[in-house]
Formats: sequence, structure tokens, C-alpha cells
Amino acid sequence: MPTAEAGVRPTRVPRSFRPHLRLAAALLLAACPANSAGTTDSLPLTSTGTTTADPATTIATTEVATTTTTGEPITTSTTGDTPDPTTTGTTAAGTTEVAPPPEVALTLITDDNRAYVEMHGGWGPHLRGLMRAPDDSLWFHVDAGEDVYHNRTIRYLRRGAGEPAWSLVAEQPHTDGIQQNAASVLVGSTILTYGVNIQQHFLEECYLDTADPSVHACNAVLVSGQVYTTPPASNYVGAAVLGPGARIVWFTVVGEGGGPGRWVYTYDFGGGWNGPVEVDLGGANDLGYVHAMATPGGQLALVGQTFTGQYPDGTYAAVVADVTLGQVPTFMSLEPPDPAAQVRSGADLFHDSAGDTHVLAYFDGVVAYYHRPAGASWASHTAPLHVFSDTYRARFIRPADDRLWLVRGSAGGQGVQLLRSPTRRGGPVDWAAAEIVDVPSPDPGFAAPSAIYVESPTYQPAPAGALEFAVCGAYQVGDRSIWHGRLE
Repeated sequence: MPTAEAGVRPTRVPRSFRPHLRLAAALLLAACPANSAGTTDSLPLTSTGTTTADPATTIATTEVATTTTTGEPITTSTTGDTPDPTTTGTTAAGTTEVAPPPEVALTLITDDNRAYVEMHGGWGPHLRGLMRAPDDSLWFHVDAGEDVYHNRTIRYLRRGAGEPAWSLVAEQPHTDGIQQNAASVLVGSTILTYGVNIQQHFLEECYLDTADPSVHACNAVLVSGQVYTTPPASNYVGAAVLGPGARIVWFTVVGEGGGPGRWVYTYDFGGGWNGPVEVDLGGANDLGYVHAMATPGGQLALVGQTFTGQYPDGTYAAVVADVTLGQVPTFMSLEPPDPAAQVRSGADLFHDSAGDTHVLAYFDGVVAYYHRPAGASWASHTAPLHVFSDTYRARFIRPADDRLWLVRGSAGGQGVQLLRSPTRRGGPVDWAAAEIVDVPSPDPGFAAPSAIYVESPTYQPAPAGALEFAVCGAYQVGDRSIWHGRLE
């Protein structure tokens, strides 16, 4: 299979770039309340070149892609001249037999994803993932509402083990006052979904039993037996699993008029919600788009985006931290791949079984990779080790008994790729030597996806059962549709 190549692109197009003013304003409206800093999970505004193979390490490939318009799965495969030793065998005659190349099958999850002119359908990909229930069925949720200001309904979609298609199996209404997208995790057989009610000022928890979808409800979160009142300008909700029966939920209190904000989290080990713990952001206006994962040591590793100043005249940073539950963490900024880069945000985080932490951060048109060894602090590991050119979205996946993978979505319309780490565990990944599987484009707009969703320990206690992911199409082209990909 071919190998990946690093690259660097310049900074975000400024707000004053007139041809894209309407898009920038639309994304600003979707991401923040009226008195927020205005940081946005923005789409790339310019096209870039493709990610090509490194000539020094290229292996010739043969690509086969077939598509249908009849609802049947779409598959593609990529194979190299040099076989992977883990996928070859020996015949009785003693000759080497190469295993069939991997294939990616795509199946539609929904074509009714929440998307508006003011908010692209891929907003907040950190908020939800593919979740595997105890019966091995996969679940996914989407939001519904008449406009960007109203998130009315949670729609639960299911694909049972061995089933060829996804189906809508349940819906339930949010409490009145949910605006932003909601964050979901799976604990036991229950999907728990969290949102900030900006009208009634409480943290909402909705539940649905995957074993019996008729069992569901939405309620205010109680902390120490009382409804926890969220401060004004609370935004950027997120959630992660801490272990069996345990979870953590967080949000930002956006600083008024560009002033200092706070990050707030509360956690539940199964006996009730603790805290909340309020964290001073050191002068930053907010902390949003947090990707996080629990570590075996009882901490939460995270990467997110801070904004400092009054929008649009402030500065962004991609920050990392380790949260010891009940305590206040210290945030550290990641170094950009280009000193001139100004826009930076967290893109994903994975804490592996060797104790290493892998992080992705995005800048306009490129995604940078960072690595921290087990037992080390972030202080000496904030420089990027690899840069993926022509990339808007990138997410980690670690299937059971396999290496770390990365799903990369092009910023410039060159499609989606799966990259397989050349090492099984321990140490930084040499992504320049990664094997690549190209993913077919199921519909117009999916050559530059606005979101990638993955099966991950962030959203469920169990490891990923297979290489499962989902993609949402480009803004105003394919972002009402989400497709499920599975490596077969």
C-alpha cells in the first residue's frame, strides 16, 4: 500500500475575507451564544493539493472501486506489491499466498441529519460516536429541530449485528431550551445524552435503554441531590466514559465581552454526580471542542481549543491537559507546525494500552500529530511529529487486536483515507510509513467531509470491536447525510 506524506498550509482565512463572509458568520452563529467569544468549528474555506505518497517509500498500488445506487453497500480496496507479513500464508506447495486486500463497505445511516445554512451538519464531531451495545449492535444518535436555535429531538439509529442496514428505532424530545448539539456516551446498555439548557439553566441528561428503547426520559442533572444551575453563557458541552458505570460531563462558561472564562466539569462513578469543579482558564475566553479519553490511572486526558480576547480579534490555541478528577488541571499549548499559523484546535486524542497519548490538532487545511510517552509530561512533547496536508478532519481508531488507525478527510475534495500504523504499540507512530486504504465516495460532497465519527473508548467502556467509522458530507452539499464505513 502507498505511504502518507507530510505537508503544511497557511493560516485560517480571516473574517474580513469577503467572498466567504456569509459562511464565516453562519458558523459563528452555530457555535456560540450571543454573548460568547465566537470561536467556531469552521470548515476550510480554500482548496488545497492532495496528499501524495512519499517517493522514497512508495509501493505500487491497484485500486478497485464500485458504487451502486440501489442501497447496496459500496466497497473499495487498495493493495500493495509488497505483502504485509501479518496477512500472508504458505500453501501446501510452499509458495507464499497473499491475503485478499481490505475492503471498505459503506452503508447509509441517515439522510436527515440536522443541518442548516447557519450551521453545517458536521458541527461538533467530538460529541458523538458509533457506540456498541452489549448485544453487539451499533448505535448512533442525531439531533433534530426546526432551526439552529432549537434542538428539539434525539433520534436513535441502530444497526444490529449481522444486519445489512441502519434503522431509526426511537425518538425522544429534549427539554425545551436545548440549542446546541448534544453529547452521547454508552454505559452498560444505556445511551446517556447531555446538553446545556440555555433557557432553564440546567445540565440535561437523557437516557435510552438499548435493550428496550421504550425506556427513555430526559431530566435535569442533580449534583448533591439538587438541580445544578448552569451559569449564563454556558456552552460547548462534552462527555466521556470513565469506566464501567462511570462518566464525566463538561462545558464552558464563556467570558463576557472577551473576558476570562471558566471550564466546568462534573463526574459520576455510578452513585451520583460529584463537583462541579470550576477551572480558571488563565485568561482565555473559553475552552471548546474538547476530545478526551479516560486513562487506566483514573485521569482524563484531553485536547481542546481555547480562544483568548474578544472575537474576532483574539487568538486560538490547541491545548492539552490531564485531569485528576476533583482537581484543577493545568493546560499547555501545542506548538503549531508553522510559526505563522494562528488557528489551532483539538482534532482527536487516543490513550493507548502502552500508556502513550496520541493527539491530533488542526490548522487551516492541515492536521498535526503529537505524541507523549507513558509516564512523561506534556512539557517536552508539544512539537508536532507529523503533519497531514490537505486535511480538515482526522480521527483515531484502534480495533481490537489491531494497530492504531487514522481516518483522514481531505480539505480540498480528494476523499477519505484510512491509514494503518506500521507499529502495534508503544512509541510515536511513523505516519509517513502508514498503509493507506482509500474510501469510496458514496454521494456528492463526501470527497471533503465535514465530520468523521469513530467507535472509541471515549464513548463506551469496551474497545472498538472492529474498524468502524462514519462520515458526514460537505457543507450544503452532503451534510444532511451520514454514512457508516466498515473495514471488511
